[in-house]
Amino acid sequence: MALRGFVSLLLLGACTSPGIAQDRQAVPIDLPAQPLGQSLVDLAEQTGITIVAEEALVAGKTAPPLSATLAPEEAVRRLLAGSGLSLRISTGGTLIVNRAEPEAGNGGPLQLQPITVDAVLGGTLTQSYAAPDSFGATRTSTPNIETPQSTQAITRQALEDAGATEVADAYDYLAGIQRDNNVGGLFGDDYLARGFVADNILFNGNRTGQPTTLDTVNVERIEALRGPTGTLFGRADPGGLINIVTKQPLSEPFYQAELSGGSGFAGEGARYRDVRATLDSGGPLDDQGRARYRFNAAAEYEQSFRQDIDRTVFFASPVVDLEIDDKTVANLELIYQYRQDVFDRGNFFVGDDLDLPRDFFIGEGQAPDLTSHLGSGTLRIDRELSDALTARLGLYASYSDLSGEGIEQGNVVGSQVSALRVNNDGSDLFLTAQPELVAEVSTGPIGHTLLFGLDASFRESELRFLRSAPGAPFDAFDADFPVDLPDFDLSQPGNVRFDSDFTARSIGLYAQNQVDLSDRWKLLLGARWDSVWLSSDITNSFNAGVVVTDARSDDFKDSAFLQRAGLVFQPIEEIGLYASYSESYRAPPPTSPLRDANNEQVDAETGRSFETGVKLDALDGRLIGTLAVFRIDKENVFETDPADPFALTNLGEVRSQGIEFDLSGEVLDNFNLGVTYTFTDAEITSDDGGIPSGTRLRNVPRHAASLQAAYSFTQRPLKGLRIFGAAVYEGEKPTATAGGSPPDLPDYLRFDLGASYAFTENLQARLQLQNLTDREYYTSANGPERVTVGQPFNATLGVRVRF
Repeated sequence: MALRGFVSLLLLGACTSPGIAQDRQAVPIDLPAQPLGQSLVDLAEQTGITIVAEEALVAGKTAPPLSATLAPEEAVRRLLAGSGLSLRISTGGTLIVNRAEPEAGNGGPLQLQPITVDAVLGGTLTQSYAAPDSFGATRTSTPNIETPQSTQAITRQALEDAGATEVADAYDYLAGIQRDNNVGGLFGDDYLARGFVADNILFNGNRTGQPTTLDTVNVERIEALRGPTGTLFGRADPGGLINIVTKQPLSEPFYQAELSGGSGFAGEGARYRDVRATLDSGGPLDDQGRARYRFNAAAEYEQSFRQDIDRTVFFASPVVDLEIDDKTVANLELIYQYRQDVFDRGNFFVGDDLDLPRDFFIGEGQAPDLTSHLGSGTLRIDRELSDALTARLGLYASYSDLSGEGIEQGNVVGSQVSALRVNNDGSDLFLTAQPELVAEVSTGPIGHTLLFGLDASFRESELRFLRSAPGAPFDAFDADFPVDLPDFDLSQPGNVRFDSDFTARSIGLYAQNQVDLSDRWKLLLGARWDSVWLSSDITNSFNAGVVVTDARSDDFKDSAFLQRAGLVFQPIEEIGLYASYSESYRAPPPTSPLRDANNEQVDAETGRSFETGVKLDALDGRLIGTLAVFRIDKENVFETDPADPFALTNLGEVRSQGIEFDLSGEVLDNFNLGVTYTFTDAEITSDDGGIPSGTRLRNVPRHAASLQAAYSFTQRPLKGLRIFGAAVYEGEKPTATAGGSPPDLPDYLRFDLGASYAFTENLQARLQLQNLTDREYYTSANGPERVTVGQPFNATLGVRVRF
C-alpha cells in the first residue's frame, strides 16, 4: 500500500475505493453555474450524501451548471471537471474532494497526499458533529465501529457552536469526562475520566507532560479515548485520556481572521468583558505543493465576572508538512503560549451552603498576577518501507514555567475567613521519543494489522512554593477590601516553604495485533512492558512556633506488564457489538511526594477494566454513536492528603462502574445533533486507606448529560442562517473524597444559545449567549473551602472574514 494511501487511511479513516458507492441510485440534480463550494453544498443537500472538501481547496473555483439525473459521485466528478481536483470515496461512502494527483509517466514526481486533518474536518461542507475515525484508540487506521473501545470526539464545528476557547470547555460535551479542580489555574485543563483523576493530555496521539490551560484556536477536534489506554500510552489512568487533534497544513492558500467581543449585562456578571482576535492561514510553500504550512494565532483579554480577576493570552502555532521524497513525509508543529492570570481558588461553603456572591474574591483590591509560558515542538516522520510495512517516528518536547503570587482563603469557620499569601515558581521539561512499525500481513484468509513500538520519556519538574500565615479573620459577608494579608516570613509561626525537584524516566515496549477474522468478526490483542524510574527531592520547612525542616530524598523504580483484548461483532454493517478487557498502571504523578502521611513509600496504582457496548455508524457515516457499560477496579489509589497538601494518602481499593451514551451527527438534512448521558458510580470499596468503604470520589456526579443541536437554513429568505443551542446537566457531586460527609456541589442545568449568518461566502457574523437563565452553578471543588464558580449570563458577538 502506497504511503499516500496509508496517510489518508491514518487521518481520514477512509480508503480510495471507487466501487464502494456504486449501488447509489441516480437522482434528479439541478444546479446553476456558481462557486464550486456552493455547488457541493447544494448537491449534498439535494442528495443527502456527505461531501467533504477543504474550504481553501474549492475557494475561487466555479462549477458549471448541472441539470441531469445522476448518481451523486458522478455529479461530483462533473462539477470537478477541469478544476484540478479529484474525487475519493471513503469506506463509509463519504465523497472526499482532493487535489488531483499527477498521472504516472508525466515526468514529474508522484505527490503524496497532505497529512491534513482539515481534509476531513476543516472543510466539512455539511458542518457535521460526526467526527472521522479516531487514530488514538489503536494508533492505526481503524474505523471506530471496528474498535473494541468507547471513543467520542467534539469536532471543530461543535467547538465553535459551543464558543469553546479553552480545551476544558469541551469536557461538558464528552460523556464520562468531568472538569477537575485545577488548583487556581496552576495545573491546566485537569479532568476526570470515568471518575478517576487523569494527569495527561495527548497531542495528535503523542504523550505529553501536564500542560498549562490550552487555547483551542489550533484545535481540529478533541477526542475522549475512554477506558484503559495503558498498552499504547504507558502510565495512564484506566478511566481514559484526552487526545487533542490539531489543525494541519493546507494544499491551497487560505486566510481567515476573526474578531469577537463579549460582555455580561446584569447582576454579578455585569463586570464580565472579553476581547479576542484569531488568525488562521495555510497553503503551499513551493510551486509543486510538496511543502505546506498552517499558522494559527490568538490574542485575548478577559475581565472576569469575579472581582479584580482578569487574564491575558497570546497563542501561536505554526505547522509545516514536507514531502521529502515519494515515500517519506515529515511534519513539524510548534506551539507557544503566554498567559497572565490571577490565582483564584474560587468560593467556599458557609456551613452547608454556597451563599457567597459569585463575584466574591478574597483578593479583591490586591490581586497579583501569575505568568506562565509554554513552548512545545512535535516532529513526525512517516516512511514507506514496502507496500506492507510503514515506519513512523514521533519526537515531542515541551517546556513550561510559572511564576507569581496569589491570594487564597485560609481558615474558614462559618462566614469567618482569613486570607493568606502564596508564591509559586516552577518549571517543567518533558521529552519523549516514539518509533513505530505498522505491518499489514495475511495468514490465509485472515488479515493482521501489526503494530510494534517503543516510547521513552524524560521529565524534570521544579517547584518553589511559599505560603504565609493567615491574616486576621473577617466576615465574608461584610468584608472591608483589601483584607489583612501578612507577608511571607518563615521566622513567624504559620509560614511554610516547600521546595521540590522531581525527575521521571520511563521506557515502554508494546505490540498490538488487529485480526480481521472475517467481515463481521474483529479481534484486538495488545501487550506492553513498561518500566519507570522516579526520583524526588523535597524540602518542607514550616514554623509552628519553631522552624522545622523535613527533607526527603526518595527513589522509586517499578515495572509492569499490561494486557489488552477486545472482540467486535458486526451483525450488520451499521452496528458493532464489542467487549474488551484491559489493564492499567500509573506511577505517582509529577511533583508529588513518593511517601504517604505515614512516611511509607507509595505503590503504583494498578487497574483492571471490563467494558461491553454497542456502536452505531449509520447514514453513510453521518450519524455515529456508542452505548457502553463499564467497570473499573483500582488498587493503591493515591490522592493529596486532605490534612497535608504536600503528602499523599492511599485510598486503597476504588471502583468505578456505569453507563455511557453518546450520539452525534447529521440526523436530518442540515440538522446536527450531539447527545450524551453518563451514569457513574465511583466509590472506595475497602477501608485500607482509612476512609470508609462506600465514600464517593470527589467531583464525580452520578448523572451527567449534554445536548448540542444546530440547524442551517438553505432556502431563502433565511439562507445563510445557522442557529444552535446547548444544554449541560450535572448532578450533585462530592466536594472531597473524605469521611464525615463533606457537602456536595449542587446539581445544575445550563442553557446556551447562538446564531451565525453568512452574508457572503467570505463574511460571517456570530452571536453566542451563554447561561441563558443566569443559573448559579459550580463546576468543581477541592474540598468545601475551594469551589470553582461557573460563569453568569453573558453574550459574545464576532465577525469572521476569509480572503
